Amino acid sequence: MRELKSHLASRQSLAPLLRTVTATGTRIDRAGFESVTFVVHVGAWTDGVHTISFEHSDDDISYDAVIDNDPDFPSELVGDAPVIQGDGESPVAATFSNENILVGYIGDRQYVRPKVTVTGGPATGAFVGIDVILGHAARRPT
Repeated sequence: MRELKSHLASRQSLAPLLRTVTATGTRIDRAGFESVTFVVHVGAWTDGVHTISFEHSDDDISYDAVIDNDPDFPSELVGDAPVIQGDGESPVAATFSNENILVGYIGDRQYVRPKVTVTGGPATGAFVGIDVILGHAARRPT
């Protein structure tokens, strides 16, 4: 049996909270790691539209949106950034409710961070948190 833990590092960027307003996660420095995966934790949803996106930077000062679903440029994500909202059939069901979604990053910038943009003026919102998994380390993490 092989284990994976010794080859990865995990960082919390956006703590899991009930979200009713837009929030930007803390920056993650990927120096020393060749791969990045965002883990979007979605809990119960009641209302509002919660759009997950990602930003990256060379200098940790000026951030740009990570390219996703742009017909003129190749995507820098593997997997789709989720949009958490009602499913259109039930007032209490949501797309991606109570799930973990993995989104890979294949850009080349040193710093990354997630963002949750909340629209629709939710009264109670959705539980959302985002971790960042760093892999393919130059040296094994401790």
